[in-house]
Amino acid sequence: MEGLFEQTTREIFTDELFEEISEDKLFYEKLNGGVTFSGGEPILQSGELIDVLKKCKENDIHVAVETAANYSFDLLKIILEYIDLLIVDCKAISNEVYQKCTGRSNEAFIENFKTLCNEKRHIWLRIPIVWNVNISIQEIHRIGEFLQPFQLERVELIPYHKMGIPKYKNYKIDYLLQDITPPTVEQLETCCDILSQYGIIVSCE
Repeated sequence: MEGLFEQTTREIFTDELFEEISEDKLFYEKLNGGVTFSGGEPILQSGELIDVLKKCKENDIHVAVETAANYSFDLLKIILEYIDLLIVDCKAISNEVYQKCTGRSNEAFIENFKTLCNEKRHIWLRIPIVWNVNISIQEIHRIGEFLQPFQLERVELIPYHKMGIPKYKNYKIDYLLQDITPPTVEQLETCCDILSQYGIIVSCE
C-alpha cells in the first residue's frame, strides 16, 4: 500500500476544468452518468463552482455534489438550481456525537437537510460506519427516527476502512483512527436491521 498514493494537487481555472469534464460527455450519455464534485467540501468553493455547474447545465451534463451539508444554507442556495443530485453525508444525529467526531455542532446540517427534503431535492444519504466512534446501536436508532419522515431515493452505509492511511502518511498528517477496526459484517447487518424498523432500506458498499 505504501507506494500507491502520489500527491497530485494542482490549481485549475474553471474553463479548463469544464473542458476536461466535457471531453467525456459521450461516455456520460452512454452510461447515463455525469460528473460528481466531492472534497473536502465543494460547497465551500461555491463561488468558483457555480461557473462550472452552469456550463454543465447548459450542456446537459448530469451534476452530483457530495457534501456534509453543515454550513450556511446561503452557500448552497446560489448553486442548487444547477445540481441534479446531492449526496449528503450523515455522520450522526445526536449533537454530542457529531461534535466529538467533527469538532462542531450539527445544527446547520439538521436544518439544511430538512430544507432540502422539504424542497423535494434529489438526495442520496451516506452514513459512515465507524463503530463506537460515530455509530452505536443507540445512534443508529436516532438516525432511523430522524430519517423516517423523509422520502429518500437512496441510503447507503459506508463502512470505515484503512485504505486512506498511506495518503495521510504522504501528506504527513497524523491519522487519528489508527487503532480503530473496520465494522464487522454482524455490526453492519445490525445497522441495516435497525434502520429497516423505521422503513428505511439501505445498501452497503
